[in-house]
Amino acid sequence: MDCHTTVRWIAFSFASISMTLAGCQSPRSTEQSIDLGNHYLEFGEWQKAADEFQPVTINSPGLWKGEYGYGVAMSQLGDLVTARRCLETANDHSPGNMEIIEALAEVMFRQGDTGQLFQLLRGAGASLGRTEPYLILGLYAIKLKDNDSAILAFQSAIEVDSGAVRPRTTEPYYQLAMLQFSLGNKAEATRRLRQAYGISAADPRVIQALQMQGVPLDASTALPPGI
Repeated sequence: MDCHTTVRWIAFSFASISMTLAGCQSPRSTEQSIDLGNHYLEFGEWQKAADEFQPVTINSPGLWKGEYGYGVAMSQLGDLVTARRCLETANDHSPGNMEIIEALAEVMFRQGDTGQLFQLLRGAGASLGRTEPYLILGLYAIKLKDNDSAILAFQSAIEVDSGAVRPRTTEPYYQLAMLQFSLGNKAEATRRLRQAYGISAADPRVIQALQMQGVPLDASTALPPGI
């Protein structure tokens, strides 16, 4: 464990001892159960996390932190039906929460529910006006060998990001470039990399990819962003 993880573990251990000395026969509060459950999630102790979060979902149904935590734990334990139900409930009560959206998308992907997966991420991208849902969608589409949907997803991320005064991230350009390379579209891929370079000339992935294509890095390298 790194230093920060060790400190958290020691703090957690002292807290546990304090609860025991104070008389831990009394039931934990909802917040205590959530905190303990989140600790177990952080360390990958899925069954212990589930044991903490399940009473929260029973006693405080709809509380998104409890539903989310139990959903993540049950997903890791392989109960995708329960995981999805809890994560959908969490999403209903905390819309726009990317942690929930990502976890729910992963469950849908593992269930093979491509239609709902795409609908969830497209809807999140449109409602939030953020690149992340479209980027996640693009990567899932690649896994599903749906290259057309992947291209559209990365293009949607570019369109959303173009609303800013200056695009904030090279990510959709880079991911689209890598996809185009895999499809044999070298010219289009290189164009996307040059656009990414125009957004950030310091992105090491973009620099390396351009160098591998023999593109000189000078004042003429960058291209304007956009579709």
